[in-house]
Amino acid sequence: MQRDDPYGLAEFGAELAGAKLYKNEKRLVAELTLSRLIGARETERISALLGAAVPDCAVELRAANAAALMAEGALSTVLAESWTHFSPLMRPVLINAVWEQAEPGSFAVHIPEKLYEAAKTYNGAARLTEFVHTFYGLEIQVCLVPDATLQMPNPEQTAEPARGMAERGDRQEQPERRMQTQAGTKKAAPARGGAKKAMIPKDAVLLGTPAGTKLMPMQEVNEESGTVTVQGEILSMDVKLRKDESFIVSLYLSDKTGTLPLKLFLRKEEKSIVERIEKCRKDGKWLVAHGRYARDDFMSMHCVFPNWLYLTEPIRREDKAEHKRVELHLHTKMSSMDGLVDPKEAIATAARWGHKAVAITDHGVVQAFPTVVAAADKLAKNGQDFKAILGVEGYLLPDCALIPMENDFCTVGLTLGGGVHKDGVFEIAAVRDRPGEETMRFHTLVNPAIPLPQALAAETNLTQAEIDAAPLLGEALHALLEFAGDAHIVFHGSETLLPIWKKAQSLSIDLPSQCVNTEMLTHYLFRALKDTGLAAASAAAGLPVPGAGAVQMADAVRALLGALSSQMRERNVRRLPLTNIVPRERVKGQRNTYHIILIAKNHEGLKNMYRLVSYAHLEHLKGVPRIPRSLLQMHREGLIIGSACEAGELFHAVLAGEPHDKLVEIAKEYDYLEIQPIGNNAFLVRNETVKDEEGLRDLNRKIVALGDELGIPVVATGDVHFLNPEDAIYRAILMSARDFKDAEQQAPLYFKTTDEMLEEFSYLGEEKAFEVVVTNPNAIADSCDRLKAFLSEKGTYAPTFEGANEELRGMAEKRAHEIYGDPLPEVVQARLEKELNSIIGNSYATLYLLAQRLVHKSNSDGYLVGSRGSVGSSFVATMAGITEVNPLQPHYVCPNCKHSDFNIDRTKYACGVDMPDADCPVCGTKYKKLGYEIPFEVFLGFKGDKTPDIDLNFSGEYQPVAHKYVEEMFGEGHAFRAGTISGLQDKTIYGYIKGYCEQQGVSFNKGETERLVAGCVGVKRTTGQHPGGIVIVPQENDIIEFSPVQYPADKKEKNTITTHFDFHAMDDRLVKLDILGHDDPTVLRMLEDLTGIDPKTIPLDDPDTMEIFRSLESLGVSLDELGCDVGCIAIPEFGTNFVRGMIMDTRPTTMEELVRISGLSHGENLWLGNAQDLIAAGTATLSQVPCTRDDIMNYLILRGGDPSMSFKTMESVRKGRGVSPEMEEAMRAIDTPEWYIDACKKIKYMFPRAHAAAYVMMAFRVAYFKVHLPLAFYSVYYTVRADAFDIAAASGGAERVLKNIKALRQKDKDKTIETKEKDLLVILEVVYEMNLRGIELLPVDLMKSKAKRFTIEGNAIRPPFSSVAGVGENAAIGIEEAQSGGPFGSVEDFRVRTKANSAVVNALRELGCLDGMPETNQLTLF
Repeated sequence: MQRDDPYGLAEFGAELAGAKLYKNEKRLVAELTLSRLIGARETERISALLGAAVPDCAVELRAANAAALMAEGALSTVLAESWTHFSPLMRPVLINAVWEQAEPGSFAVHIPEKLYEAAKTYNGAARLTEFVHTFYGLEIQVCLVPDATLQMPNPEQTAEPARGMAERGDRQEQPERRMQTQAGTKKAAPARGGAKKAMIPKDAVLLGTPAGTKLMPMQEVNEESGTVTVQGEILSMDVKLRKDESFIVSLYLSDKTGTLPLKLFLRKEEKSIVERIEKCRKDGKWLVAHGRYARDDFMSMHCVFPNWLYLTEPIRREDKAEHKRVELHLHTKMSSMDGLVDPKEAIATAARWGHKAVAITDHGVVQAFPTVVAAADKLAKNGQDFKAILGVEGYLLPDCALIPMENDFCTVGLTLGGGVHKDGVFEIAAVRDRPGEETMRFHTLVNPAIPLPQALAAETNLTQAEIDAAPLLGEALHALLEFAGDAHIVFHGSETLLPIWKKAQSLSIDLPSQCVNTEMLTHYLFRALKDTGLAAASAAAGLPVPGAGAVQMADAVRALLGALSSQMRERNVRRLPLTNIVPRERVKGQRNTYHIILIAKNHEGLKNMYRLVSYAHLEHLKGVPRIPRSLLQMHREGLIIGSACEAGELFHAVLAGEPHDKLVEIAKEYDYLEIQPIGNNAFLVRNETVKDEEGLRDLNRKIVALGDELGIPVVATGDVHFLNPEDAIYRAILMSARDFKDAEQQAPLYFKTTDEMLEEFSYLGEEKAFEVVVTNPNAIADSCDRLKAFLSEKGTYAPTFEGANEELRGMAEKRAHEIYGDPLPEVVQARLEKELNSIIGNSYATLYLLAQRLVHKSNSDGYLVGSRGSVGSSFVATMAGITEVNPLQPHYVCPNCKHSDFNIDRTKYACGVDMPDADCPVCGTKYKKLGYEIPFEVFLGFKGDKTPDIDLNFSGEYQPVAHKYVEEMFGEGHAFRAGTISGLQDKTIYGYIKGYCEQQGVSFNKGETERLVAGCVGVKRTTGQHPGGIVIVPQENDIIEFSPVQYPADKKEKNTITTHFDFHAMDDRLVKLDILGHDDPTVLRMLEDLTGIDPKTIPLDDPDTMEIFRSLESLGVSLDELGCDVGCIAIPEFGTNFVRGMIMDTRPTTMEELVRISGLSHGENLWLGNAQDLIAAGTATLSQVPCTRDDIMNYLILRGGDPSMSFKTMESVRKGRGVSPEMEEAMRAIDTPEWYIDACKKIKYMFPRAHAAAYVMMAFRVAYFKVHLPLAFYSVYYTVRADAFDIAAASGGAERVLKNIKALRQKDKDKTIETKEKDLLVILEVVYEMNLRGIELLPVDLMKSKAKRFTIEGNAIRPPFSSVAGVGENAAIGIEEAQSGGPFGSVEDFRVRTKANSAVVNALRELGCLDGMPETNQLTLF
């Protein structure tokens, strides 16, 4: 080192011992001789000093004399200092820490037990050990140990983080030191591992006889632990019923330090234990388990095998303050890839703590509102007064300065034209208005040095001579500026003024770059106006359309400004935006937007918030949905504006050291100012923007002082992103996945109690801390109304067609008379009246007519429509032609004389199709057999007020036409695509956790991984649109009353606007149509075109078709090689392996059984582990087990159950909510079998019977073609799936195809199969069956094959070009089009005529399609 210390290392007790520069790597390695140990913060400063001498090079430091320094001790102090540098949140954790060195390089750091949970999530130990290894060359291990005898740090304690290192025996030899740390504090709680002394209530014991044993944190349990006692919440539960009716119960239990699997083997008579554990899980209780921790070979992992179990209350934080705070800044999982708080848990936690309210403020969106309002409403029903405050953390775009309307303005008009860009200036006019003074006018012609266009001359009466004699542009602009003086320029359309400004710049004329833009104001005030030009804007404002010329333009702009200003005053807007016409350049590192909090004070404020969110997403989306300041002031009524976090405008200005006047100007724009815990902004210390923690406190002090000076309330918020301290790891995982380098250094953004916040802000003084933490937030909460997420004055807001009631009634009655005659049978008349009264009485007639018109249009265009959902439960829907499903009881009706017979044994027949054929006793005509026995109440409820959900399956080809037709019927602004919200799912999160583990050098067991996955599931990733859902807004309403709007996935290019809320959130408010695309209508249309058979005429009781659902007799083949002995392969609804298995288990022979199987196959937890076992055991038959949701209601009513309770039970079960104690009691009161009740408890989802019936009717028609017209069936089946077809794998006959099937099945078994191969496997099974039926698959032929359609040739099928792997749709079409030119003479000729590329040619060559064809055209001379 030189004597003058050129690098300034002396202050660190360091000398430069040597250095080596690696130029190619841009890396400097420096060795230091130290006089003392130094920490990470000092090494970073040294690196910066040395780095200044070698710009653009990374600096690596090494301690040359590390070994000698280690002998002097004090290592623990340096470790503690470095640790807090890497993770500032560890500072309070380490203040009272005691360090033990069990052996060289291994440190046990004892910390207060209460801080342990939080510390283990953000401790940064990995960076500490890496630093010590890199700089000192030492390998160390650091382990945190929770210690109940250590006191919590007091705010008054110094920032000194470490207590120094103690030798192993020091803690026992110097008890007085430990005693001193506890002076004046409460008696320490027993250590985490201490024995439980509390008596265990008898009713809490689930298994065995609990004894007093020590609880063990799960993270400390390992394979050598032996017998352990652990406690935690039940994360998941799986119950398996064995053949002897005993149970295997597998649980995952977590105490937040880790997660462990538990396994119990319970006898049949111990079933009550299973039920109590399940209840414990639902109630949120914790379990204490004691047993052996050993390997379970079946699960291939270690598990706890409990000897005893008992229930205990969960360990959770409580807010014990007398006066509670209100959190005004909380992010839920709707804050995309950032918030981790479940909205319901946020409400539940705040309410449990006794807080009166909590504000939901997600980033740029309000998608959590429906959930939080519903949660708050639920609390209100239970008698708890709690308010969900609705807010958003928006992105403020500072696009303007706001100036008073009473000001000095100069409105400008221009006459432009000529030149390449039509921006030549030929005339300038201006009008200046100054309050209290006479209006002044300015006018000049301008010589732009280009010819005057003839059209412009004719329009303005200007002449070329006048222009030639006029002053040049520079002189004219100088005159304009002198006239305008210090007045604010007003112009219509900044894009017109910008070229003039640029010309002024080129002439060194300082034309103002800011103006009041009346075109922007016009857009803000007249949203429906497509054309915002001056003429249209004037007309919209009720002003005369301006004439041509600059003078007329200036006058028109002046008049328009006056009219717009008047409208703004009516909105209580008193300032005009002065916007910059020069586009702002994006400067790296410079903030383009600021965070801002908007809180809805009342309903008007909520609508304004929805408007702002909508406009931000539709018009100002650039990375984030931005809210321009100019727009915000237009919609500020009813909103409370807060200054937000460190990313807010005010904090940013304070941090930047802006002058006091500037801070005052900024602060005045807000209704309250926000300060946050210093830990939230610790990154500013890490990146050396702020010197230390005291510097962070000073920033908060300045904001508090500013609030006091201006009389603006200051509130302390937590900027909550996760609920509890230990949840920080969830956010660390997400941020790691987003490549944040400091993901592990999580700020303490958890939901804090009142005492935690008071302690955090104690440096403001007790009185001021209470004011900002308790008083002011509560005052803001009190000023907010209790709001609903959307208009809720009535149930459903349905659209209306004029005369809809009469039209629907007439339509339904007319069709009923056409079928059943006049008078109508009593059953028909009663059902028709009941439904019409309910539909019309609840204003749903328009919805029926809408669906009827859609179906009628599709049918008229040649496409059948399949109904979905419960719409088939409605007889009126059947009579209106919306659905083919007739929901009446099974009956006969004569198509000739209309005679009917409803006297049918309903215990024997549930589907009319299954009744024996019969002739009309009146006229001898063969009866029609109708009816599926479906109650109307399933559709609209017993009161008829349940919102109808009409779902329709259109042909995939026809779906876009149907969507457009809906929009035409209701008009723009009243039909929106239903939005969806996509949250993170398990598979993605597993990948995130794997990446996190690799980055941090940690690992988690399977149970802990599952816990972490569960903590991240549902965090919003993106938005989208429902594949067929359209939300209808009545003409008298605005979508803003129900939801903001946006582009799906924030992609404007999709040219589709969706609801901001997920469509399910508005199920009971707005009508939603499901207009889905489906293959079945497309298939039936193609089959009708090929065969001439109308699918509606196909008999649904055809015996040969029914036979394929129980055997292969109708097909005359054996499919033993496929492990299948039924013929329903390739039949919609029944062709998958899963349903084929059900078919083989049940062997259906009737339409009713097919409907029930369809219901079972679409349910969740309905067949496997439920109905299948009951049928196999002989406990129940297929006709007895619940298969569709209707079955439950019908079954209970028939047993004598109350209809309303039966309906509620059906609704609860079908939604996966199980059976409530009240429902279970009602079921047992009517002697419902236990197996039936148990089955209902397992069900997670159930299909409507009407939906199943509609699907089966379609499927049966397709099956008819398979049995009777196989060539048509197979050709259409392949055509619809042409994209997945691979002719190379499908050709060669049955034996070769079977070989390919077996190869793919093996890949599926090995879990190496790809999605496309799975689709191909199904197709190959169909080809194999087809080959066995004697139908050949021909090769692709250049002159006979079509582009995408499989064609019939004799008793064979010719595949299209698109079935060739490597031949895309466009190439296939090109080949078919080229066929019109005659046979291809050569490969060269083929290439030229089809424009096929090499890949296409090679693909066809490999199939032999080019065999025998010369490569080039040959010239023949003779």
